[in-house]
Amino acid sequence: MIRSSKKRPVRKRTAIPDLTGGARKQPSKGTVARASSPLLPLSATRLAILDEGGATDHQFRQLLHDFSTLGASLELARAHLASLLGLSSPQYNIAMILANHQHEGGIRVSDVAKRLHVSTAFITSEVGKLELAGLVSKRPNPSDGRGVLLRLTDKGESLVQRVGPERQRVNDHLFGGLSAKSFRNLSKTLAALIDDFAYTMSLLKFAKVDQSGTIIGYEDGQKHLQHSED
Repeated sequence: MIRSSKKRPVRKRTAIPDLTGGARKQPSKGTVARASSPLLPLSATRLAILDEGGATDHQFRQLLHDFSTLGASLELARAHLASLLGLSSPQYNIAMILANHQHEGGIRVSDVAKRLHVSTAFITSEVGKLELAGLVSKRPNPSDGRGVLLRLTDKGESLVQRVGPERQRVNDHLFGGLSAKSFRNLSKTLAALIDDFAYTMSLLKFAKVDQSGTIIGYEDGQKHLQHSED
């Protein structure tokens, strides 16, 4: 259980080795390619994310470290909540989305996949496990004779309600330092990055690497990318 405290301890940031780098698209207007040190080139070339007009990348590098730490911490918190219900983290995520749409009569598999930024095949597989556990039910989608809507069963609803207080405590602590304005700005910023991150991950999937481990180009993955979006 997480207990509230009147004062939040101030912790010094610990330096973490930067593991970023690699090839990227050719720099466009508003980019720079100067080195921040004789040994290490800049981590990026876009002026918008560099310091001092492109002279250094210190703030960007710290952002990467902080981003990684936040992501890992969020996953640990999610795993904690999921463990209280005897679920995996992906199953917990699905259950929470279904709970938020329970009053609507259910939600489509494709809509769950979009919210979690994963494939419909993955959602179908995890939902199958939840269905076997008696936590999720399916019913025909009245607006689509071929599709189904997912809902929590009574057992699933009871399970989700049980973790409610702990879920609130965890999230209140994780985001306790945000004002309403900073929360809205953060939400917009993260939403804007989703497509860029997804595209980059898909691009890396088709990277061509030589025997020395150097990326020498990218295969034509546009057909695969289009297929994954359908």
